This record gives sequence, structure tokens and C-alpha cells, in this order.
Amino acid sequence: MNDIKVCKRQEGAVLVISLVLLLVLTLIGVAGMNSSTMQERMAANAQNSNRAFQGAESSVWALLEQLYDNDLTMLRDSMKAADEKSDEVSYTLDSAKGITGTRQARYLGEVIITSGSSMDANESSSLLKGYRYELKGTAEMAGSGAGTTIYKGIEYY
Repeated sequence: MNDIKVCKRQEGAVLVISLVLLLVLTLIGVAGMNSSTMQERMAANAQNSNRAFQGAESSVWALLEQLYDNDLTMLRDSMKAADEKSDEVSYTLDSAKGITGTRQARYLGEVIITSGSSMDANESSSLLKGYRYELKGTAEMAGSGAGTTIYKGIEYY
């Protein structure tokens, strides 16, 4: 019969190699977690920026709705102000998410209507004039640093 020889002296190479492989796998796992954490932060920042943008759009739309309801207070205030800007109106858009917004109108000047009138009036008539305004809406999300400003130009006749 053949006897199996047992080596009594072991070097421990298997232990060292398995520990090195375990260390490499641990480093790959930690790098993967850091990458996913960074992607999560980027996604949250994109979402916060989008919310701020939508809030600023909502601010401008609220001012337009005010004008559509024939409340021309902000436009008149901008025409009377020395800097041609109305006072900023601040309000809360979403208290749960900490989104606040402002809206403001700025007077840009007069426009004489030269064509397209169904009144068939003289082009030099001062009765056919309009006014240009710039509407500004802003929104900021507290704690995130996300904020947006939207400008919209209008002519009012």
C-alpha cells in the first residue's frame, strides 16, 4: 500500500493570498458604494434644480394670471418707480420642501403700434401705443442651494 506523506511544515501561502483577495474585493465594494452615493447626490441636486426651475416658472405664471385678471398694479408700480421696477412680492411655493419664490415686473418702455391694427388709424397716432415689460420670477429651495430666475417679456396694449 502507498502511504500518503503529510507535510509537517506549512508555509501559509494560501492564507496570505486569500487575505489579499479579500482586501481587493473589499476595496472594489467600497469604491462601488462611493460611486453610488455620488450618483444619488447628483440625482438629488438635479431634482432640486428642477423643483426650483418649476417654482420660478410658477412665479412668472402667477404674475401673468394676475394680469389676465386685469390686476395691473405691478405694471403701474413699475412705470412709476424711479428704477422702473415694481416691488418684489415674496411668497412660499411649497412649505414642506422649503421652496420660496418672488415675482416682479420691470417697465422697459413704450411701443408705437405701426401695423396690424383693425382700427385703420393713422400710424403717428399716440392712441395706438403699447408698453413693454419684463416679468421676473425666482425660486429658491432652502438647504439645497438650488435656485432659478426666469425672465419673460410681454407687450401690453
